[in-house]
Amino acid sequence: MAGRRVHQVRRDLLLAVVRETGRISRADLTRRTGMARMTVDALVTELLTAGLLAEEAAVADGARAGRPARSITLGVAAGGVVGALLTPEGVRVAAADLTGAIRSERHRPDPGLDTLTTLITACSTDIGGRVWSTVLGATVDAAVIGAELQRRLGRRVMVRNTAELSLLGERGYGIAAGHADVCHLRIDAAITCGLLLGGVLHHGGTGAAGRIGHVQMDEIGPLCRCGNRGCLETIAAVPAILTAVGHTLGEPVSAARAVELARSDTAVERILADAGRMIGRVLADVANTVNPSLVILDGPLVDPDGPIVTAVREALTRYAQPEVAATTEIHAATLGDRAALLGALWSGLRATPAARGSRTLARSTGPTTSDQAGSPADARPGEGGAGAGVLGRRERAVRRDILVEALRGRGATARSDLVKITRLPRAAVADLLAGLCRDGIVERCAPAEPRAGRPSPHFRLAAPEALLVGLAFQGPGIRVLVADGSGEIRYDGFRAVPLAHDARPMMREAGGFVRELLEQHGDRIGADTRVAVSVPAPVHPVTGQFGARSVLTMFSGYSPGEEISAVLGCPVQVANNGHLGALAEVRRGAGRGARDILFLSADQYLSGGLVAGGRMYSGAIGYAGEVGHLNVREMGPFCGCGRRGCLRAFLTPEYFAALLDRRPAPGPPSEDRLLDLAANGDRPIRRALLDAGRLIGRAVTPLVSVFNPSVVVVGGRFLAPGEFVVDGVREALQRHCSPSAVAGLTVVPAALGPDAEAIGALESLI
Repeated sequence: MAGRRVHQVRRDLLLAVVRETGRISRADLTRRTGMARMTVDALVTELLTAGLLAEEAAVADGARAGRPARSITLGVAAGGVVGALLTPEGVRVAAADLTGAIRSERHRPDPGLDTLTTLITACSTDIGGRVWSTVLGATVDAAVIGAELQRRLGRRVMVRNTAELSLLGERGYGIAAGHADVCHLRIDAAITCGLLLGGVLHHGGTGAAGRIGHVQMDEIGPLCRCGNRGCLETIAAVPAILTAVGHTLGEPVSAARAVELARSDTAVERILADAGRMIGRVLADVANTVNPSLVILDGPLVDPDGPIVTAVREALTRYAQPEVAATTEIHAATLGDRAALLGALWSGLRATPAARGSRTLARSTGPTTSDQAGSPADARPGEGGAGAGVLGRRERAVRRDILVEALRGRGATARSDLVKITRLPRAAVADLLAGLCRDGIVERCAPAEPRAGRPSPHFRLAAPEALLVGLAFQGPGIRVLVADGSGEIRYDGFRAVPLAHDARPMMREAGGFVRELLEQHGDRIGADTRVAVSVPAPVHPVTGQFGARSVLTMFSGYSPGEEISAVLGCPVQVANNGHLGALAEVRRGAGRGARDILFLSADQYLSGGLVAGGRMYSGAIGYAGEVGHLNVREMGPFCGCGRRGCLRAFLTPEYFAALLDRRPAPGPPSEDRLLDLAANGDRPIRRALLDAGRLIGRAVTPLVSVFNPSVVVVGGRFLAPGEFVVDGVREALQRHCSPSAVAGLTVVPAALGPDAEAIGALESLI
């Protein structure tokens, strides 16, 4: 199995290089891939025989002296992919070769399965080679149609919804090229959106991500097909808009006619703009909490310079946080009704061997470990080392992974047994083990029990000696956890530090506290020490800096990692507390085993974090999960950010003052006083905490509907007296989200308490 995996990596990379260059000699292939000439010759011969590559006669072009080299190109059997779209308006099918060039495109108005099969077969013939993948987008009964189509064609058919395919089309061929965090909103008979998070298409915990049309806008509004009242679709979907325009004009109108009238008729313009404002209001919540860099608006009523796009931009500026609004682009789609079809092609191309090879080339350009840059001991006589060049680094990384997985859970294992288990060459295993030992991943050890014959050296995964430091800035001070390389906590410490208007001295004091704590336990900062820090403000995921316009001025305009690193003398990575709390709960806490979770830290400094597909997700500029500044009432109390009606403003001790005044105490209202009374059975305050949970749940409904987590984990200080807030969040989500969004949703209390953020910092280092 290991040998086949390495061979497949080599084939994919070879195809990727040929595809990207178009025409290349064997000598240049050897240089580009880093493989030995013998290996390249063997692979080229294999691919020539299969028809995936072709060899062209040598042509002298005067570029180099000597005998001209024959060129390698993609062969006639290299094939391509087929994309298909089935809608009530008909069938569209297209085929593309491995370079992404469209070879044929066919359309028929008959939306029948027979027509779909016929057109796919015709386009498959146009490719002239192997069809690597077939992708279908369908608006109704997609799974049933896909299964029947797969039976008819005799090959696998991937089925995706049209919103996701439209997003992929814009990502591969349109305006979203180069963006990794994208929300594609389709405004039609329904309102749906596709999400690209960190370059990965997001489906959600139950596959229901993107149900933005069923975000509730008006609890006593029109009844929606989901069973709720006042959903966004009942107000701003195309049928609702055209009905309103028709009533104004006294006659039915088409979408195209409405767009035309909006350019000259004030009443029609206002109707479309009002729909845009409603959509923009929900998109502002999505931008504040999912933090895409680009929002694409698509649909028959969307005009690039029309009232819907303009109103969405205005609403985003009004309701999104300033930095989010300034960095979120709003554009109309550029591909029209071809977007989903082109998305099907792009999705299919991503699954081809050449595309896999291109991703490997991209991943393999970074720094190497000692093993990856090591000797060519695993090469056969006459070959260059596998460590040479891009392919060699990737190939050795694959082999390292295979060896580490073979050792995981086995304890002491003989080198000869590892050769049998992995089926890698004996010399390769010896060299890779030496590199893994140098990197501290594997260590040599004594056998668990004596064996007859000449002893073979034994190896096991190393007991990590590295120091991991997780540091969290919390309300009352600095919390530090110190762990070994596996993440097992060895000791901890806390220091009370007051928050000042300039937090940089606090950052440097935190670095000094870490040094003191390590010295107290006989440790010191060394080459194997790694430090991660949790801070209560958004941090840019690339630069590691606080935003220039952060709500908290003490956490604005500088790099906290650089301040702490200057004291410790080692690199420091920094992330937002909500993000790290989410990571901790999904790794060690109440969200363990889930791949898509929303973490809420419920207290007066309300924060949140997302884990998407098992990965901590920060957003385009680090604002993902920032739920505290969602606007819940335009005429509400002032918030510390300067706006009225933010969710956080309804959770401050001052907002609970009427309850606290019933039992006077010295000093201003405080969170400690509130929680003490609740813990001692004060029923009005317990009811207020339940209501606070309902308010939090109602406010995050758009995020839950679009992100579709499988678990919502509720933590924070408000849980100290009991799970009243958890019950309120659960009740609100069940009440206000669409049935599909909450069908598989679990709302649970956090398990890690106040240590969640520091634990998350440790987990980010593992």
